Amino acid sequence: MIAVGLGLALAADSLRRVYAVGQEANDHFVAALVLGCQGFYVVQALAAPPWLAPAMLVGLVWTWGFFFCVHREGPTPRWARWLLGVPSQLAYAWALWAGLVWLLRAPVALAMGWDVWWAGPLNLLPLALALVGWLDCYGRAGRLHRHALPGLPAPVAHLSDLHVSPLLHRAELDALVDRVNALEPAVVVITGDLVMPFSEREHGYLLDALARLRAPTFACPGNHDLPVLERLRAELAGVGVRMLVDESVTVAGLAITGVNFHWREARTRLDKALERLPPGDDAYRVLLAHDPRLGAWVPDGRFDLVLSGHTHGGHVAGNALGLPGSVLRLAGIRDQGWWPAGSGRQFVHRGNWSTGLPPRMGVAAEVVLLEPQASSNTTGA
Repeated sequence: MIAVGLGLALAADSLRRVYAVGQEANDHFVAALVLGCQGFYVVQALAAPPWLAPAMLVGLVWTWGFFFCVHREGPTPRWARWLLGVPSQLAYAWALWAGLVWLLRAPVALAMGWDVWWAGPLNLLPLALALVGWLDCYGRAGRLHRHALPGLPAPVAHLSDLHVSPLLHRAELDALVDRVNALEPAVVVITGDLVMPFSEREHGYLLDALARLRAPTFACPGNHDLPVLERLRAELAGVGVRMLVDESVTVAGLAITGVNFHWREARTRLDKALERLPPGDDAYRVLLAHDPRLGAWVPDGRFDLVLSGHTHGGHVAGNALGLPGSVLRLAGIRDQGWWPAGSGRQFVHRGNWSTGLPPRMGVAAEVVLLEPQASSNTTGA
């Protein structure tokens, strides 16, 4: 009964922390994900051989450990991050893969009279998948991908989905800024989700880091920025970063338009915003839109390039094995890389965070540099 009692206690505390920041659809999804994974660990602790039950309880604690780390004011201590935060990603990944194996195996187990609850050696497959995806996420995080574009007048560094939280240490954010500065872009763009619910109140180190960017920097709002949008917009302006909310600016030969994020009526709201904004016909036209769906809805001839984020590379992807695309792409969602956008092109960024929910599996964070074609023949993978 230790597993049941511990599971109930950790589930209750996890739900308290999830709903402390909101009760929107996204919060309900996270709550369902957490309860499902924690419940699976409780069942596995009861069904596993006695010598494996403690490992299941460790996995259960790790699922709660993510919320212990991020639901804090200020940075998480390094010991907590490495003992609870980072391993939480492996714990969630294994629970999701093992849960899928259990669902596929259960009907056969019932028919054959096998143990329905414990999959035995079959659990090694989801463990291997979780390990590969987890190690790839942290081992290849932040690799530079260069893309040469015809007609682009100046180099553009593209960041997205920083998701600043107590699990992102100041040193990591500073290192990201240093990497961008070393590329010497003419412009830096950030396509939304600079903060997340757990960092809405405490993100001073984000502002300190972005203040060190040497190139003109522009951003558009993401869904996680909306609860504090006006405050965040003013704070960013104070450190030289302009948040474009349905507005345009021209710099370095680029006509950059940034649009707001909308869960509902996104296409209608995009059309209305573009009706009010100048087309920038004499410059290379770039649209910053957190939601990649907007790339499919831009009018022909309006933009040369659409830059987006939001989908985090699809979360579960084959990049670790050299295979582009993800489970989201199978559902027709623009998950990562290049897509058509009217008569132009859209690039969907994989994001710059590594620790969150759902966990990344097989798709690492990236730093993207878009260059005029004449200066480079390299295309990022």
